[in-house]
Amino acid sequence: MSVTQAQGFLAAGTTAGLKPSGKPDLCLIHRSVPAGPGVGFAAVFTRNAVVGAPVIIGRAAREAVLAGRAEPVSTILINAGNSNSATGEQGVRDARRCMEAAAGALGIAPDRVLPVSTGVIGRPLQVGKIVDAATGLAKSLASGEAADDAAAACIMTTDLVPKRSARRVNIAGRQITIGGIAKGSGMIAPQLDSAAGPRPPSATMLAFITTDAPIASPDLQAALEHAAHRSFDRISVDNHPSCSDTAVALSSGAAGGAPITRGSPAFDAFAEALHAVCTDLAEQIVTDGEGATRTFRVLVKGARSAGDAEAMARQVVNSPLVKCAIHGRDPNWGRIVTAAGNAGIAFDTAHASLTIGGIEVYKAGVPVVTALTDPRLAQAMAAKRVECVLTVGHGPGEAWMLGCDLSKDYVSINADYTT
Repeated sequence: MSVTQAQGFLAAGTTAGLKPSGKPDLCLIHRSVPAGPGVGFAAVFTRNAVVGAPVIIGRAAREAVLAGRAEPVSTILINAGNSNSATGEQGVRDARRCMEAAAGALGIAPDRVLPVSTGVIGRPLQVGKIVDAATGLAKSLASGEAADDAAAACIMTTDLVPKRSARRVNIAGRQITIGGIAKGSGMIAPQLDSAAGPRPPSATMLAFITTDAPIASPDLQAALEHAAHRSFDRISVDNHPSCSDTAVALSSGAAGGAPITRGSPAFDAFAEALHAVCTDLAEQIVTDGEGATRTFRVLVKGARSAGDAEAMARQVVNSPLVKCAIHGRDPNWGRIVTAAGNAGIAFDTAHASLTIGGIEVYKAGVPVVTALTDPRLAQAMAAKRVECVLTVGHGPGEAWMLGCDLSKDYVSINADYTT
C-alpha cells in the first residue's frame, strides 16, 4: 500500500481518454477527514522558468495556505497525457474548470483541490473528458491496495513500472504512517523550490505523499523541503528539469496526539521518516530511467562546503561521457575526475582520490594502474548500482548524486517521443 495506508485518505483512478494509448490517466487523492489543527498541506515545485498552469495555481495555493488565508488543500487531481504547459491563460482557466468539477463531485470548495498535470507540452487540455470523468472518479474513491495501485498507474507516462513507498514509525508513543507514490522516467533532474523563495542550485517528476501525523502546514512544508532537497534534488536521468516537477504532502492528523512542531524530537523523527520515503521514491525513479540498465551513485568528500561537493557530484552524474562509461562497464576514472573538475570549483589533485566499488583507481593526481586488472573492479562495474567515491581534499563538504547510464534505448525513446 502507499497513499491510502495512512489513516484519513482515499484514492481512485480511471481512464478519461487523455492518453492515446487508452491507459489510465486520471487520479484523485483525497483527505477524507475535515480540516483541523493536525491537518496540513505542503508542496514544492519546479524552478524551471517555463511552468505549467497547475504549477502557477499550486504556488498561489501554497502561499495562501502558509499565510493563513486559506484552508489546507484536501484533494489532488492528477492527469497524465497532457502537461497543460505552454498553454497561456487558457491553460489556467482549463485547470480551474477541472478543479471545479472535482470539487463539485466531492462537495468541497474548488480551492481545496490542487491540479497536477504531466504529459505532452503545448497542447490544450481536454477539459471535457476530465469534467465528464470527475463524478465517477469521486464515487470510486476507496482505501486499500487496489486504490493505491490504481492511483500509481494513472500518473505514469513513459514509466515502465509504478513507484510507491510507505513507512510506519513510532513517534512520541503513537504510530505514524507515511505513504507515497511517484512517477518519472525521463526529463528527470528535479530542482525544487522553497516556500521562502529559490534555494541555491541544486519526462516530469511527480510525487504525492500522505501521512496521518498531526502536523500543520508550516511544519509539514519545512519537513518536505528538507526531505526533497536530500532526495529528489539529488537524482538525475538526463539533466533536464521539467516544467511540471511537483512534490506534494498532505497530513490528516488522524493518528492523534499533540501536534508535531519544528524544534521538537518528534519533528526530527517525522522528518527523517519522510526523508526515507522520498529517498525510496527518488531511487525508484532513477532505476526506471528511460533506457537505463544500471544506476551509479557519486559521493564527493573533502570539499570546502556541501554546496561545492553537490555541484561536483552533479557534474559527474550529468556527464554524457561518464554515463556512457557506466553503460559500457568501463571504469573510466578520467571521465569522472575531469567531469568534477568542470564544476568550476578548484581542488588540488595532489589530495584527490577516486574509488569505484571500494577499489582505488586514482590517487594523488595519477591512476592506480594495478586496479585495472583487479577482478573486483570488473565486478563493481557490472553491478546494478555502481558506487563511486571521489575525495577532493580535506574539507568538511560532502554530498551525493544518483544517476543512471545512457543507452541506445534512451535515444530511441526520446527520438520517437511525440511533440
